[in-house]
Amino acid sequence: MNSGPLLEKIRSRVTSDKEEGDIAYFYALSLEFEYLAKLTVLGVVACLRDDADRNRYSIEYDLIRCDSIGEWVRILNSTLTGPAAQFFIPTSTHITRDLTERVKSGDWRYELVSLVSEAAAHFGLDTRVANKVALRQSFELFSSIRNRTRGHGATTTEQCSEVCPKLEQAIDLFRNNHRLFQHDWAHLHRNLSKKYRVSALLGECADFEHLKSSRDEVFSDGVYISLGEIVKVPLLFTNTSLTDICLPNGNYKAKEFETLSYITNEINREDGSIWSTPPGRLPPSHTEGKSHLDQLGSVFTNLPEAARGYVPREDVQYQLKEELLKSDRHPIITLTGPGGIGKTSLALAVIGKLANLPDCPYEVILWLSSRDVDLLDAGPKPVTPSVVNKGAIAESAVDLLEPSGRHDKAFNPQKYFEESLSEGAAGTTLLVLDNFETVESPADVFNWIDTFIRPPNKVLITTRFRDFHGDYPIEVGGMTDSEAMSLITQESRRLGVAELLSSEYTSELIDESDGHPYVMKMLLGQVAMEGRAVKPERIVAGANQLLVALFERTYEGLSPAAQRIFLLLSSWRVFVPAIAVEAVALRPGNERFDVQDALDELRRFSLTEEVCSSAEEEVFVGIPLAAASFGRRKLEVSPFKVAVEQDRKLLMEFGAGDKESSRQGVMPRIDRLVSVAARQASDNPDALEIFIPVLEFLGSRIPKAYLRIAQLLAEGKLDDQSHEKTKGYVRRYLESADKTNREEAWFWLADLCHESNDAIGEIHALGEIALLPATTAQTIGIVANRMNNRLRELKERGVEESWSDEVGQLIERVAQEMERQMASLDATDCSRLAWLYLNTGHQDRARDIARKGIEKEPYNEYCLKLVDRLEA
Repeated sequence: MNSGPLLEKIRSRVTSDKEEGDIAYFYALSLEFEYLAKLTVLGVVACLRDDADRNRYSIEYDLIRCDSIGEWVRILNSTLTGPAAQFFIPTSTHITRDLTERVKSGDWRYELVSLVSEAAAHFGLDTRVANKVALRQSFELFSSIRNRTRGHGATTTEQCSEVCPKLEQAIDLFRNNHRLFQHDWAHLHRNLSKKYRVSALLGECADFEHLKSSRDEVFSDGVYISLGEIVKVPLLFTNTSLTDICLPNGNYKAKEFETLSYITNEINREDGSIWSTPPGRLPPSHTEGKSHLDQLGSVFTNLPEAARGYVPREDVQYQLKEELLKSDRHPIITLTGPGGIGKTSLALAVIGKLANLPDCPYEVILWLSSRDVDLLDAGPKPVTPSVVNKGAIAESAVDLLEPSGRHDKAFNPQKYFEESLSEGAAGTTLLVLDNFETVESPADVFNWIDTFIRPPNKVLITTRFRDFHGDYPIEVGGMTDSEAMSLITQESRRLGVAELLSSEYTSELIDESDGHPYVMKMLLGQVAMEGRAVKPERIVAGANQLLVALFERTYEGLSPAAQRIFLLLSSWRVFVPAIAVEAVALRPGNERFDVQDALDELRRFSLTEEVCSSAEEEVFVGIPLAAASFGRRKLEVSPFKVAVEQDRKLLMEFGAGDKESSRQGVMPRIDRLVSVAARQASDNPDALEIFIPVLEFLGSRIPKAYLRIAQLLAEGKLDDQSHEKTKGYVRRYLESADKTNREEAWFWLADLCHESNDAIGEIHALGEIALLPATTAQTIGIVANRMNNRLRELKERGVEESWSDEVGQLIERVAQEMERQMASLDATDCSRLAWLYLNTGHQDRARDIARKGIEKEPYNEYCLKLVDRLEA
């Protein structure tokens, strides 16, 4: 049997509750069985591939809304036997067979089902077992027991003493034999260095070991199972320290759902917005290719209808057309550019004209779309991608080309497709893969296609990202002014707002959108909605011709400090945070000077462009193109050259950006710098000495930077000294951060104090959370629970510090704040408050609070136990 926190933590709770008597033991075993049932469901869902009908999404959609274990069991059965069953990955068949195979006496599964059946019989349930049973029936039987005992029954001690041994034996059989738990489970967290922290939940996790040193593989944070391939387990929540494990518990509302820890009884709420779209198959994209080939000119193709109102992009269209007409080179052409820039519309326009040429070089044009979002006039809308992986691409090509023998069992769609790339499918072929970035593993699919494509056949890819090499890229940028003007004129007439647009506003709109056609359409849509010319958020500064005319004279009049900053910004022409320029220029080893004054001087002379981010109200600065070109020429002969190049090297670690990305604020740039620092420190810890002074300067203005330093230190080896430094940076953040943003940091500080055995520090941090203005009753309940658990642990260890006057005062502050929210507390929270008073010696007050909890919920076991204890 695999061992690890995934199964051992809940078993520890059961062992502890066993000492409190048979009833407590029965309920603990019931919780463990329910916990295992939910883990099984989530493990089974993890084995599902995504499909066009969104079966996996639909199952997850239902799970976060389930308010009973019976609903979980129903979903498990439908997943194992319904339409979704055809989408299990091949390496998971032994797991699903474990649950569905009907077995006779002598098999551990038969024994397990019989034990649960016998347990159910003690509660008057008719649960006779047939000659053959399936393991999944044990969950149905348990659901009946759960409903009878916790939902509609009053369990007796005698019943529990009879049932507990059977449930314990059944659970042991399940834990020790179910194949799902014979695989390695791990929590993955990608560090700032892009390597992974692997926290073993079950087994030795040898299959995950390589991720500790790899930066190439990309997995989102979460829990994964190794099944020959690494698959993510949905809806299982824990952290890198594995301090707790939470599972969905229903109560879905306001796009959030409840999670419950069966180990600590802690309840949280998680974001469920990604499961807010109704389940089922989404509509196809309006740019999805037709399901059959039609003749267009001299070509057979399934091209979708061309976009209405398309405005020609003459230069890039000519470039694409010329490349498509070349039959001897560039077999893969890539149209790259941001979303909504017009790549798909451009491709359709060019290919449509190409097909009608009398000397078109292609006989077949196949259009395959991976688009998952349509950018419509009404806004982005999710759609079903037509092809999502290599198999789907090959099968779609077969469906369109209808080769003879395709219905034979020996027919291999992938091999046929590969031959078509090399030799042509019914003639010279152009294959178009639209929205390529949304296929699974784009780089792998590209390499696959690149391996087999041969001229004169060609492949055209449209994509936002290029994670591959070997193609011929054509960049699709913003429209030219004349193209943008044509689009604005056309759309404003269609929307009936032409009279609202002055020539000045039109020019501003073009500049604001940077010629992005979809953005311009959205801005015009807003004009139509509000009935007025809505002013764009950003006004572009500068008359570039005036700057060029005054450039030489202006530069000569700058102070040396301003010249140095001007040369630095010119050497890398992007928009960067002004605070980053300050931090880099003031790095250790540089001569100290007033960087802010130099930036102000450049601003006064109109040599910089600025954008103020709404996120932190920080200024981003950049140099216009003409000025930057001039500055680079000056740099070649400047005495500042060596120092500027060193500054630029560090400044580039903040990452490149433009005016639009500057709206996101400074933190994404700081995170980029921290990622670089983490990567370098993972190989050489001394590298942090270069970055920490820069980050400390940033923290003086952007307090979150202190948290990033703490993260850097926490990812290293935490000895006593680094532990204290980490806590120090978290405290520096808390000293300057807004109170509304402190809760998470206080929780982290509490965890750090717990790890370093700093009891007073931990309790103080938890107490501060309770006293935050926006803290909810639910959060205070969590704080109280952690405090009580910590105090109990310290008391058991005989640590006198846990009962000091300082600790008592901190606990009383939390208790008083918690009592002020009495109306919002539930019965379990009342029991936690009562324990706080009990821990500070106020037994009478503890009893009164516990009684109030019983008034809220007469059968709350925690309050009842506490009252019995205090009145004994």
